[in-house]
Amino acid sequence: MLSIKNNLFKANSDDSIKKGEAILGGAVIGAGVGAVGGAIYGYNQAQNEIQKVPIESVTLTYKEPMYETKEIGKIPKDQYVRTWFGWYSSNVDFTPSDPVYEKVPVKDANGNVVYKEVTKTFTDHGKPIVNYYTQQVKEPVFQGYSQRVITDYDYDCYYHEHYDGTMHEHCKEEVRGYWVRFYPKVDYKIIDTYQVPTVKFEHGVDVAGKVMTGMAIGAGLGAVLGGVIGAVVHSISQMEKSKNENNK
Repeated sequence: MLSIKNNLFKANSDDSIKKGEAILGGAVIGAGVGAVGGAIYGYNQAQNEIQKVPIESVTLTYKEPMYETKEIGKIPKDQYVRTWFGWYSSNVDFTPSDPVYEKVPVKDANGNVVYKEVTKTFTDHGKPIVNYYTQQVKEPVFQGYSQRVITDYDYDCYYHEHYDGTMHEHCKEEVRGYWVRFYPKVDYKIIDTYQVPTVKFEHGVDVAGKVMTGMAIGAGLGAVLGGVIGAVVHSISQMEKSKNENNK
């Protein structure tokens, strides 16, 4: 009799542990899903409130530098050579022939940067708050070129039968030639600065706060619902298990 009671107690204890694990697992999953759903709900709620805020506009006029694309220098052409006898190999043509193009600030006769007037209208929900930040005018300065030599290998492979009858591949590596690549070296010199406006609209809606609140509520509800579902699924599983054992 004592043995039967011990077995029943152990069975009930194991079932309680498994049920607790099922509830915990369901709660964790539910909390995660609920948090995501709550965050989306909170964000949408914030956007709905923002849409109710009156729309305002602000028109600003400022100046931007004018640019033109110009050739600032030349570099040698990329080329392929069969042999390479050193840095100044006669097989490589180092004559600068490929033009290098860059966007260059337009200057007047006195060397000053030429500006154009820009007018933009900013529109959104809320009160416009205008700030300005400093932008640099940079002029590209050609500093010659760098080069890179890339070895082009050829592989001659054949199969050889070993004494045990297995086939093994053997490859011989040979240099076929070299790719010589040239790259322009360009520095950028700051020659002027100008002011660019940035506009932020204050709508008074705490988007982050609503998202966090939605996440917290969603996680809580999701954890409860997930725990309940986990318990129900576990109970159904146990009922099916008992039914199958009784039918044996």
